[in-house]
Amino acid sequence: MSTAAAARADVRSAVHRLAPALLALSHDLHARPETAWAEHRSSRRVATFLASAGLRVELPAHGLATAFRARAGRAGPLVVLCCEYDALPRLGHGCGHNVVAAAAAGAAAVLAPLAAAHGGRVVALGTPAEEGGGGKIELLRRGAFHGAAATLLVHPGSRDQARATFRAASTYDVVFGGRAAHAAMAPAHGRNAVDAAVLAYEALGVARSRLAPGDQVTAVVTRGGDAPNVVPEAAELRVMTRAATTLGLRRLLAVVERSAAAGATATGCSVDVERRGPVYRELRTDPWLAASLERHLRSLGRAAAPGDPLDVLTAGSTDLGNVSHVVPVAHPKLAIGRLAPHSRAFAAAAASPAGDRAVLDGATLLALTALDVWAAGPPGGEPS
Repeated sequence: MSTAAAARADVRSAVHRLAPALLALSHDLHARPETAWAEHRSSRRVATFLASAGLRVELPAHGLATAFRARAGRAGPLVVLCCEYDALPRLGHGCGHNVVAAAAAGAAAVLAPLAAAHGGRVVALGTPAEEGGGGKIELLRRGAFHGAAATLLVHPGSRDQARATFRAASTYDVVFGGRAAHAAMAPAHGRNAVDAAVLAYEALGVARSRLAPGDQVTAVVTRGGDAPNVVPEAAELRVMTRAATTLGLRRLLAVVERSAAAGATATGCSVDVERRGPVYRELRTDPWLAASLERHLRSLGRAAAPGDPLDVLTAGSTDLGNVSHVVPVAHPKLAIGRLAPHSRAFAAAAASPAGDRAVLDGATLLALTALDVWAAGPPGGEPS
């Protein structure tokens, strides 16, 4: 057996040995969901597992309370494995981040004792607040990905994919200001901010019919008055825009601003459009990493689905996209059912037998790809 084949066999047997602990970790995170920037227990739970596997753990890390950095190896190409563990408000792990964290932690635990012999380094990076908070964007700014030869994250999905599509996205708060008045005695003295918000919402709906394929604008009302006997003086929409590229977001901001102005003008209210959080850039998949992932997916009995032109019309967004414009990145997906994420059905699947298989296959997939990077990838820069 060749050295490479022996190493791959070591990875598979190590994942098999760790399976009970990895599935316990995934189910524990799933049962106790925490939302963006509040993942205190979740980050500790994953970091504790990594410390028990022999990695050198920093928690907190990079100045973020719920981020961690767990390291092994002292020289050679650096592979960063991203652990996401934030959940969705009221939906729990409706995006399956319990699977993401357990798979990445499992791969790091498997790779740690192999790092010295194979001349590589691995970091399991705890990345909070993917769901809108842009945790990886802040970690990128703070140097967490510096020198990475590869950054990998495996995510549950509806299909097996090595080259998943992710669009650019930006979120805005649209704040309307009116004037309060008694709704029965003196409504004419008021300026109804809710009316302004509703008209703007309707204008966004009308504008959708004119958007280019792949462009998307969605909105919710986050503030809509306090009492029906008072003309509401304040109302607010939260609007998300998505486009195939970051450049495409600019034309969608113009749509948001025109719709907001229409509602404000019709009602005599004021309006401010304020960007909320960072811009998520489109993901660039490194082709070398994708080719490695596709080989290993086949070895796991999974077939990477071919690219679908419709993906760009419906793809989500990730803060890993920003990282992909700086270092080599791949973001494979493993099927856990023909289900849409951000749903209760997807949350249930994330702790099902299909979700459990994704944890173990994901840990194996990431570890095998990391071995390829160590064997053939460029030097990873400064020691971690």
